[in-house]
Amino acid sequence: MNTTNTHTIAPKKSNPYLTLFFSCFLAVSFWSCSAVKTKAYFIPTLHSLHKTNQNYSYDSLRALVARLNPDIIAVEIRPEDMGEDSSYLKQNYPFEMRMMRYWFPNAALKGFDWLGSDIEGKLIPANYWKEISAIKQWEKAKNADSVYSKRSAACSPLSNERTQLLQRLSLQELLSSKDAELTRQFYQCLSEALKGSIHERVLNFYDQRNEKILVNLKQILRENKGKRIVILTGDDHYILLQDKLRHSSLF
Repeated sequence: MNTTNTHTIAPKKSNPYLTLFFSCFLAVSFWSCSAVKTKAYFIPTLHSLHKTNQNYSYDSLRALVARLNPDIIAVEIRPEDMGEDSSYLKQNYPFEMRMMRYWFPNAALKGFDWLGSDIEGKLIPANYWKEISAIKQWEKAKNADSVYSKRSAACSPLSNERTQLLQRLSLQELLSSKDAELTRQFYQCLSEALKGSIHERVLNFYDQRNEKILVNLKQILRENKGKRIVILTGDDHYILLQDKLRHSSLF
């Protein structure tokens, strides 16, 4: 560096108009960046009932997701199972969830389900649902208990009425129907029927699963800000979680 030249250069006068221009440019740029918001669409699915509901079929669901053109599709599959093959996924998850990676190969898929602490972080054994699963064993014990089975039967009319809606309504019709009300009434009825018994563990598991799903979904939303995200979950979960997640209207 040449240190012999010690003359000073007079500072240039600032141009107030130029300063104003750059200030506005920076302000506009900052606003534009902060205005990029996440668009999340929460969609209830029907699992096997899509086969028979002509107004909300698998094709209807696929067309809706295509119209939303998501960057990310969050599916009801455990995160640790997302990379497994089609045979494994078929044994453990609904058709519409496992088909998303084939229907929309350009979208990134994220799993959010939780099926129990005993298999957390592990693969699901081939005989799990019939022989090992705690929740399946608890449900069988409840159904085999003549006292509490009879008490639970009082809730069946609510479940039956709801099933009739799921079998025939379009998604748009379903969202404005009694489906949510009937679902909440059913679980409230079941809670009262099982209160004080060992069978409350069934409902406790359902609650725990919903809480785990909610935590996982919030993490997906946090990690993908500014993206278009479609969240697919069974109708039961949707109804119990919809008020806990910010999402955009479908229609």
